[in-house]
Amino acid sequence: RRRRWDIYRFKMATRRRDELLAIQEEVQARWATEKTFETERDPSRPKYFVTFPYPYMNGFLHMGHAFSLSKTDFAVGYQALKGCNVLFPFGFHCTGMPIQASAGKIKRE
Repeated sequence: RRRRWDIYRFKMATRRRDELLAIQEEVQARWATEKTFETERDPSRPKYFVTFPYPYMNGFLHMGHAFSLSKTDFAVGYQALKGCNVLFPFGFHCTGMPIQASAGKIKRE
C-alpha cells in the first residue's frame, strides 16, 4: 500500500513539474516573439543604470537576496515605464575569499 502511495506522489510531482515546464516554454516563446526584454536605445531619453550587490555563492540563497533584488527589479521596471534607457546587468559573483572561507569551513567540519 505504501509503495502505491509513493508511485502516486511521484506521478503527481512529475505531472506538476511537466505543467510548469510547459508554461515556462510557452511564456518564454511569447517573450521572444514580443521582444519583451529587448529595448532600443534612444539618445533623447534619460539614462538609468542600476547595479545589485551580487550574492556570494558561499552559502544558500535566502529571502534577503530576494528582498534586495526585488527592490532593484522594481526600480528598473518603473524607470523603464517612465521611458528611460535602462541598463540592469545582473549575475552571480564569486571571489576568492568566500571560496577560501567555504574550504576552511569544510576542512574544520
